[in-house]
Amino acid sequence: MDNKIPVPDVEQSGQRLTLSAALNRIHVIVILTAIGLAGFLLTLLALIALRSHAESNLQLTARAIGYTTEAALVFNDPAAAHDSLEFIARRGDFAQAKILTPAGATFTEWQRPVNSNWDKLGQIVGHVAFPEPVTIPVVHSGSVIGTVWLAGNGSSLIVFLLETILSLLGCLVLTALVALYFSRRMQKGIVDALGHITHVTHEVSANRSFNLRVPSAPIAELHTLSQDFNSLLTELEAWENHMRNENVSLTKKALHDGLTGLHNRAFFIDTLNQCFNPMRPPLSLALLFIDIDNFKEINDSLGHAAGDRVLMVIGERLAKTLRKGDVLARLGGDEFAILLEPMISTAEAVAFAERIVDIMKTPVILLNNKTLDVSLSIGIALSPSQANSAKEILEKADEAMYRSKKISGSCWHVSTGMPLSAAMKN
Repeated sequence: MDNKIPVPDVEQSGQRLTLSAALNRIHVIVILTAIGLAGFLLTLLALIALRSHAESNLQLTARAIGYTTEAALVFNDPAAAHDSLEFIARRGDFAQAKILTPAGATFTEWQRPVNSNWDKLGQIVGHVAFPEPVTIPVVHSGSVIGTVWLAGNGSSLIVFLLETILSLLGCLVLTALVALYFSRRMQKGIVDALGHITHVTHEVSANRSFNLRVPSAPIAELHTLSQDFNSLLTELEAWENHMRNENVSLTKKALHDGLTGLHNRAFFIDTLNQCFNPMRPPLSLALLFIDIDNFKEINDSLGHAAGDRVLMVIGERLAKTLRKGDVLARLGGDEFAILLEPMISTAEAVAFAERIVDIMKTPVILLNNKTLDVSLSIGIALSPSQANSAKEILEKADEAMYRSKKISGSCWHVSTGMPLSAAMKN
């Protein structure tokens, strides 16, 4: 059975909400939920209070009708009772009114006319709000002579409900705007602080900008986070500088001679190989292979400290002869090499070697202030006239140097195969 490791889906950055958008969405949902619930409860409480108030008004209206129609009931005058009902109905808010006899018969009644949908809606709301009619007995001389019967109307409730909803909507919108304003101000401190941390983190990750720092935040926890992040950046910056210095030091040690400070053999060979790179056009160059005459006797007779002093002085003197672009290296022991590029002619290379022989005519001052005459043997090889590879030009220059040393020392010698005759300098 194959065990497959699930690979998470790669999400695009556009699918993720920003912190500001997420907080805005949460604030809007919370504000709308709170305000909507508050508005609903307030409207419900207002309707309950209005219904109670409207029912009390119906009872007061019924009593007023009873007082007004008492005489009509006593004198059995339905027409007068109807006129009283109609007069009060123009100022009252009820859908239907009846005056009943003690036996329950209708003495007179009044019905609010239904002329529009608004009137129909008022009656429907009235039936819902006042499912039971209001009844008040009409008493004359201690005896019940009739009953006032009223059915409530919902028109006033509808008007009040609409006015209440519009007022609440206005208040709720204003409350929502104020709440959003303060929530935005509150979240700005959070978003800005986290935004600074995100920006610095990205710069450090993408560009290794360890010198950046996160500004302080107004919120205590975020301020602490920023300070701790800055402390971490300080440590990373110090470690980065240490590693950079270590790399520079290691690179220098890898490519330079520890005693003379010149380039070492590895660097010189690599540079020489690049000159013969087949991808580059052929170069006119010369290689000078230099060896100190009788260096072993200097070490044996004067000690290694004197030998090191001789090597350092020779390195300094050779460095002063270089042109821009020339490469000088200590290949090891008492051997040095100079790469001259470009080199137009053999005569130019010979003139360079003669300058080196001339500067060595000045004695070397040792650490004990004693002087020592030191001479050099130089071998010269040129490319492309004599060699077409790094190995070949090294061998040619080395062969020419040994010929100089074998003949007399303190001279230069051009490798065999060149048209210019070899010459020697005492």
